[in-house]
Amino acid sequence: MAFITYVLIGLYALLTGVAGLQQWKENGYQVRTFLFVVLSISIFVTLFLPNKSLVLMLLILEFVLLHVLAVAEGLVKNKQLRYSHHLVRFIFHCILLLMVIFIQ
Repeated sequence: MAFITYVLIGLYALLTGVAGLQQWKENGYQVRTFLFVVLSISIFVTLFLPNKSLVLMLLILEFVLLHVLAVAEGLVKNKQLRYSHHLVRFIFHCILLLMVIFIQ
């Protein structure tokens, strides 16, 4: 269970980072895209911390920051929010956090 949890979180961090880099490549440097890349790297690094309580707290913080960035990106870029996208993302983050809690 722990292996699957960490692989899912690692893949999520990798995909978020690749999406940020792709957006950086297409639109040029922007602070939001830079923060997406930094957050994805920090999520990946968080997985290698030995203290599971610290991993949980940092993942909660990082996921909240990802939500804030995603909302800002939607408002700035599209001038609107797709609530279904954010709801699915929120549910996925909650499932990942529950998986981390259960492996402790």
